[in-house]
Amino acid sequence: MDPRLKQLERKQKLYSLLKAQHETELKELMHYMSILTSVENNLVRTYLHTLLTDGLRHIEYISRIMADIEGATGSSSLTTKGIQESIADEAQSRDALLKCAEMADDPETAEILKSISVDEEHHVKILEHLSELVESAK
Repeated sequence: MDPRLKQLERKQKLYSLLKAQHETELKELMHYMSILTSVENNLVRTYLHTLLTDGLRHIEYISRIMADIEGATGSSSLTTKGIQESIADEAQSRDALLKCAEMADDPETAEILKSISVDEEHHVKILEHLSELVESAK
């Protein structure tokens, strides 16, 4: 068998396995996030936070390896259009959270939702600055 063909098959198999692992990591993250809300024990919550942080890092590493196999550049998603879409998504999340806070009967719930909306606004500012950096690098 041609060595180049054999290498291509190995890369395709590796990519398929990494894609499956990526999906598994996402599924695990969703599971941990869903149970985190019902856990009151601080030690268990700390463990779940560790699992979430590690899972995010794993997804980042796996995504990078997959992008290398695809031949994509590391900054391919840092396009002006992509950043603008992210800004719109963050702003939409901020606005939705503020509406939810207004509808919440429990003052503590309302404050938590408002706090998250402040984070979303901060994300908008970060993305706007990132957009400026990408534009100046052109």
